[in-house]
Amino acid sequence: MTDERKRPLALSAYERLADSYAERAPTKPFNADLERPTTQGLLPDISGMEVLDAGCGPGITTEHLLDEGADVTGIDASPSMLSHARERAPDAELLRCDFGQELPFESNRFDLVYSSLAFDYVEDWDSLFSELACILRPAGLVVFSSGHPIADFFHFDPKNYFETEVMSAVWEGFGDPVEVPTYRRPLAAILNPILSSGFRLDRIEETRPTETFREKDPDTFERVSREPTFLSIRAVMTAD
Repeated sequence: MTDERKRPLALSAYERLADSYAERAPTKPFNADLERPTTQGLLPDISGMEVLDAGCGPGITTEHLLDEGADVTGIDASPSMLSHARERAPDAELLRCDFGQELPFESNRFDLVYSSLAFDYVEDWDSLFSELACILRPAGLVVFSSGHPIADFFHFDPKNYFETEVMSAVWEGFGDPVEVPTYRRPLAAILNPILSSGFRLDRIEETRPTETFREKDPDTFERVSREPTFLSIRAVMTAD
């Protein structure tokens, strides 16, 4: 019998979501016109870089990284998501991998780790960022996005802001409703594992919608223009 505790947190949800997510996420406003422009705006010139796309999903970000000239390896826990990624980004190396566990890469393999809204499904960020520090080359970068702790606090209404805990939300924007679990955590639990693993915070952005978002959904545009939704962070490995 499979030990469910060892399965990646949202694996079952993303297996159910895979087809509709692959179809809709490329243009869905919260993805295409809010999170991705902000997080991708933190990328340097990545031409010629070895890049790990951690939690690559159906390959949307993988395709972007390839188009920018990077040599890309994508990892995801969902076989169905990886199937879509292989169609969308056939030039990438794509592996099934739970990046909440030890990563199957040698030390100093990558110049940059990119992750779009995937680290929220990992409980232990101390171990996660220690792993990333090992596989990055000196002065390597991590660019990633997560739920904004203020937005998550008001959305989930937890009893204690300072806890890191599993919360669930029902996603209705990708077809049939699917309950998706995630880890909600306070700001300190986002930043301190990065710093304690040898990274220096280089830039932090709180996502803001594009004008295309306004065109697609003007009512929601007004709200997300005033309230935080996602947090995007760039961190660099410090010298020994």
